[in-house]
Amino acid sequence: MRKRYKIWLIIIVILLILVGCVGISAMFWSREEPKKVKNSSNVVSNIEDFGYTLDDRDTEYMKEEFDNLKEILAQEEIDYEAYASSLAKLFVIDFYTLKNKINKYDVGSLEYIYQDKVTEFNNKAMDTIYNDIIDNTYKDRVQDLPEITEVTIEDLTIGDFLLKEETIECYKITMKYTYKKDLGYDKEGTIYLTRNDKKLEVVYYTPKIEETKEA
Repeated sequence: MRKRYKIWLIIIVILLILVGCVGISAMFWSREEPKKVKNSSNVVSNIEDFGYTLDDRDTEYMKEEFDNLKEILAQEEIDYEAYASSLAKLFVIDFYTLKNKINKYDVGSLEYIYQDKVTEFNNKAMDTIYNDIIDNTYKDRVQDLPEITEVTIEDLTIGDFLLKEETIECYKITMKYTYKKDLGYDKEGTIYLTRNDKKLEVVYYTPKIEETKEA
């Protein structure tokens, strides 16, 4: 009788050990970090004849202005002043909205730039405004970054611009910007756009440098 009791006791102890091992293993595996999903963007709309695209990560404000531009360009006769104003707004929204950019190499507004100036513009952006962006490849960034909520056209004139030693006609537009949160980024600027066939391209942009007031 005692022999049987000892055998059953041993079996119960073994079973308890096995159950404990399974439990510990389950706890160990459940603590493993899930696989990280890479940050990405997908094109959700485009204006084919002009090479303009809209991504799913773009803000609601940019989507609204993109739809406005699409409507302007769908007209049989394009209103180029309206086109220039809309493109200027999209340039500012995409360039200064950094919260949806993946890293410093993810420079916005390049598709609006005059082709021969894209590399220069891209490099300058990476060395300045985009330089401090923390990488967000795996959507784990904790950083306050700007988002444009409004662009106001202050003035639009048609004048001359010197490009490659040739004087060309251009639209000169001055603007003011509003952010969701003021983080000290540019609030005013001037953009120059010229016509290349039926398409407008940005040939120059300069932010307004605020004067420092001495105490």
